[in-house]
Amino acid sequence: MNFKRGFNIKPKEITGIGEVIFTDGTNDVVPNQLSCEAYGYTYNADTGTCVAFEYSTQVQNFFNNVTNNRLGSNNTTEKATNNTLINGTNNLTKGNNNNCLVNGRQHELTNGLNNSAILSGRYGQALNQGEVVISGGGFNEELAMSQMSFVQQSGNTTDGTETALLTQYLPTTYIQKVANCVMGFEAHVIGVNTGIGDGSAGDYGYFKLTGGVKFTNGLASYYHVDVHAVVPHGHSGLNLTGTMKDVTATSFGVHVTGLAETYIQWTASIKLWQNRIQQTF
Repeated sequence: MNFKRGFNIKPKEITGIGEVIFTDGTNDVVPNQLSCEAYGYTYNADTGTCVAFEYSTQVQNFFNNVTNNRLGSNNTTEKATNNTLINGTNNLTKGNNNNCLVNGRQHELTNGLNNSAILSGRYGQALNQGEVVISGGGFNEELAMSQMSFVQQSGNTTDGTETALLTQYLPTTYIQKVANCVMGFEAHVIGVNTGIGDGSAGDYGYFKLTGGVKFTNGLASYYHVDVHAVVPHGHSGLNLTGTMKDVTATSFGVHVTGLAETYIQWTASIKLWQNRIQQTF
């Protein structure tokens, strides 16, 4: 668009909420009422902005939900929930959720989760990418007081350095801690030699981690972990080990230790049993 005669600014673009951004040819500028209306737009004196159309949250919510399927009553999908199926009543997705499934009553998917599912029960809460949750109901109608879930982690090692596995193999993504909670866990961990470096492709180690952890109100952690070789290394080719521990102040997960100059691909299939109380400790 060319500059109108007598004006040294002109419209540059219209945002998704209808605001018109102007430019002087180099920098973005905020137009006054005269400049705004000279180009045929409406000046909103309350906000001091130039607008091409009035933004409607109802319209926006419609477009946010065109790829979702909500079966039941009082199910809410907040902004940027896509390709998600909700079956039941009073369920909530907190937004930025893609390709998820919620079935039951009064469950919650936290913000930013993808490819996760709450399969049954009441008052379940999914906190992790790709997590599958079965809820046992809520004490005093509170979320995530009693539930079981399944999380998959994976990763690679090339030496003997202890390494935290990644949830869904997503960068810097681990299992989230839950305050005022005792959590039991069982993790089946398999490391397979890829054949790069020392050793033979297909050699493997397979061990199981079982135990429990207490998370305080401030998310301090107290672990008890047992390690058991499901297949002894004399039969599998690799003597591998690992543990369950904190990764950050707010997350935890399986840690594995590989072998020097050996490229190992790891998977960990993790079951979690959760008992959270309302009192703080």
